[in-house]
Amino acid sequence: MPIEAILFDADGVIQRPTADRQFRWIALAGGSADDVHRFKHAVFAVERPCHDGVGDFVTSFRNVLAEWNCKGSLDDALRMWTSIEADAPVMDLIAVVRASGVNCHLTTNQEPYRARYMTETLNYRSHFDRLFFSCHLGCSKPDRRYFTSVLADLGHAPDNLLFIDDVEENVAAARSEGIRAELFEAEPGVQSVNEMRRILNRHGVTLDSYSRSR
Repeated sequence: MPIEAILFDADGVIQRPTADRQFRWIALAGGSADDVHRFKHAVFAVERPCHDGVGDFVTSFRNVLAEWNCKGSLDDALRMWTSIEADAPVMDLIAVVRASGVNCHLTTNQEPYRARYMTETLNYRSHFDRLFFSCHLGCSKPDRRYFTSVLADLGHAPDNLLFIDDVEENVAAARSEGIRAELFEAEPGVQSVNEMRRILNRHGVTLDSYSRSR
């Protein structure tokens, strides 16, 4: 069956942390590497329920900053939290795929603050046909309800969809719903776009115009 639409994960697939993000973590947490590690886990712990649209991440983040006596402000912390950038070569490739007539959608676990940043500041609403943020669906990958919600919304047969993610558990969950799914394994930069090309070629997605432009 031909691929009618592609579902792209965000972190680790089409976007990555900015080069200074680790320094921003350190500036907030201070102390040793172990302190920074534990601080990250505290932040991720309050983020997790927000992936499902439960709770207020910004308020919870503020509370973590207070508990850890962080020197930086909430604004500093939120700038760190959104220290992400799109992988330009991968995004160029996605633009070619869209131009060929294949719909491209973002399928990602995010809390509302980061989802809004990705939508508006990174302007993903212009680069993808649809944005499926877990916080808006009320469930997150690898919960099967995430995939059934996307399928119901798009109206495609599962085997007409290709899902690309860098987490094996998410790939397995998509496959269990009949969706074609591939594990994305690449370092940022040139290897990322080569990995994306490999996956798309494997599923017969036309990349001729991209090849001619390189």
